[in-house]
Amino acid sequence: MTNNTFGKESGSVLVMAVVFSFITILLGVAFLHTAVTLSDQVTWEVGLMLSEYDAFAGLREGLTDRVAGHPLQPGMRYYYGKKPNVNYKGYDITFLGSDEIDYGTESNLYIVGKGRSNYGGESINSEVGAAYKFETYADYLYISNKERDAYRNVIIRFWTPDTLDGKVHSNDTIHIVVNQDRPRFKKVVTTTAGYIDPPNNHARFDQKWHWAMPINFPDQATEIRNNAGWENGTQSSDSLVEITFDLDYFHYRKCGPFIDTSGQVVIKCDYPSIGAAPSVKIPASGVIFIHGKCWVKASRGLLDRMDGEYPERSYTDGSFYSRGFHGRLTIGCSDTMIIPDNLIFDHSRPDNSVPPSIDTCSDVLGLVSENYIMIGETVRPTIYINAAMAAIKGSISVQDIYKQYPPDELDNEKQSLFIWGSLAQRNRGIVRTTDNPPNHVRGFPEKDYHYDVRLKENPPPHFLPARKTKLRFYVSVP
Repeated sequence: MTNNTFGKESGSVLVMAVVFSFITILLGVAFLHTAVTLSDQVTWEVGLMLSEYDAFAGLREGLTDRVAGHPLQPGMRYYYGKKPNVNYKGYDITFLGSDEIDYGTESNLYIVGKGRSNYGGESINSEVGAAYKFETYADYLYISNKERDAYRNVIIRFWTPDTLDGKVHSNDTIHIVVNQDRPRFKKVVTTTAGYIDPPNNHARFDQKWHWAMPINFPDQATEIRNNAGWENGTQSSDSLVEITFDLDYFHYRKCGPFIDTSGQVVIKCDYPSIGAAPSVKIPASGVIFIHGKCWVKASRGLLDRMDGEYPERSYTDGSFYSRGFHGRLTIGCSDTMIIPDNLIFDHSRPDNSVPPSIDTCSDVLGLVSENYIMIGETVRPTIYINAAMAAIKGSISVQDIYKQYPPDELDNEKQSLFIWGSLAQRNRGIVRTTDNPPNHVRGFPEKDYHYDVRLKENPPPHFLPARKTKLRFYVSVP
């Protein structure tokens, strides 16, 4: 009886041992499977997190390139890591058009930041989108705060030869010359005054005009000052820095008053010619800043009028020929900026106009003065300027426009002023005068202003930053 019971119990123990062993094996297999699954899940989660970080890095790069005016670089690029754990980032930008708002224009972009993580044998892609709305002055060909000259306090009117191929806005009443009242405005015109003077004029408004809220002007070019990759300047108020472009380099020298052997006061430069002056490559920031006054020019294919040690003495004895401006740059200066010769892009057309596509012409130039921007008094009869210009506190005018008394030359009439770009000025500047003093003429009777349509999506670097920015993120996970 006892032996039989012991035998039965021994058999039961053996069966139980086998069962428990089998259960242990199953638990071990289940644990290993769970561990492997958990490891794969953790690897995937880590890779996903890395790819999302990469996508945000790509988005930040896209936003920075767009806001700073850097050349856009869509697509994926190496970010960090070593094989096989390599990470990539990139972005794409889509322009979704623009909306009219109370002041200016609100442009709509959709930027997609992209990230790719190769972690633990997993290749994971993520995207994060941002709806980016910005407001810019560069949507306009012409902006003014006052249609009245700040120095002479006279109203400045548009007249028959004037042609403006771009949007126009003024925070003041827009005035038309009564007896020559057929200027042409090819794009929409807005005015805070809601009134055109006189109301029965014959100006041609191809897209009509209407009332709009005012556009404010900043007090200082802070953004440009903060991002200058190269700075220079002069200490004296009657001296200046000359900037002459030759493709993506510029020569610079300092010029100021000098008493020559005849006792006359002339402008003399510290280098005998532009070609002998130092040259600098356009900085990576795309911004330079001049403390004081400056000359800016690039008379593509023509003899530089300001070459020589005494640049205002003769305009034919030099030897420097610029190949034009090439690159993306904004020039800021704390005082008056003078354009003493043509300022033409390398990729402008033979007639010095600017092609409408950034692919055809990648050159973009911004001129921002915290005071005045002046066309030089010794320029050629017809002058061409390719640039987006802004006179923050002053006007865009002509250098000798205020001369009134002998021995000044009181007659200095030119012919045509061609601008491809944009103009913003706190007070509208006089570009031609016939009555100050009476019966003496200076400046340009013909003004042909064309909006550079590329500025809408490709403004100069750090050029007049928007006052309001709206940014909304949209995260997309695999």
